[in-house]
Amino acid sequence: MGADHFGYVAFGQDEIFAVGALFSALRLLHYCPGANIKVLTDRPHIFDGYPIDTVSLTPERMAEMSFGGRYKFGIKAAGIIELLNRSDRLFFMDTDVYPVGDISKCFDQISASRSIMWRREGRPKKSFQALNGQGIALDGHILTGNETMWASAVLGIHRDNVSRLVHAYATVEQMIGIVRAHTSEQFCVGIALSSDGRKIIRHRLPLHNYSTKGKKLFARQRIKSFFDANSHLTVSQQIDNASKYRVWRTPIDVWDQRHIWSFGWADRLLGRKAQR
Repeated sequence: MGADHFGYVAFGQDEIFAVGALFSALRLLHYCPGANIKVLTDRPHIFDGYPIDTVSLTPERMAEMSFGGRYKFGIKAAGIIELLNRSDRLFFMDTDVYPVGDISKCFDQISASRSIMWRREGRPKKSFQALNGQGIALDGHILTGNETMWASAVLGIHRDNVSRLVHAYATVEQMIGIVRAHTSEQFCVGIALSSDGRKIIRHRLPLHNYSTKGKKLFARQRIKSFFDANSHLTVSQQIDNASKYRVWRTPIDVWDQRHIWSFGWADRLLGRKAQR
């Protein structure tokens, strides 16, 4: 049950989350042969035949983890707790994060007093200011909405901090209906892991992601094409091919997506002019 594990939580009506986790895991197995990988998922069949351990998510369990469907990212928060309970040290990645090099040294940076997260984002969005005056506490700290936000696309954590995640998860439920942003999970996790002398460090690992709209649309099609062309091959062949397969965009790819470009500042300016 213990030892060091890499983990993913892959769920949802769209299969791309599970398929994206599998693609990331194949690259991980190339750069870190023998990696212990666990995936909490509602589509465990996608991982059949691969050297990946799965933990099945039932609809009932997902409803419970998401507080009755009120906050779907509660599934991610509770899922990480479940994976950590099966590990000594866990390095979790979102399904749209993938290695481009050896990341096995991540575990050397994880201890009971030090965790890893994607990056420090600073003060959260204005929607979190609604917490001020609500009296919601996390580990004895009354939340004001001005606390530092950390992004949780990756999370490296020691088992000794399971209780910290449990407290963060409980606090997320209290914030439902008060904070309208979808990032309550990472907000609470960052606070819980940086209190009482603990600290969080930003990851410095060879990892890429495709979290933005254009990157995600491109990577989605590329990953689908990869498995269409490679799923009949042996696992070792798929691992090798995945390590050389491109899911990032070239300048030509970006130009081909120009129909989805959005210039927020221009849209806002035009909107103000239209109101005059």
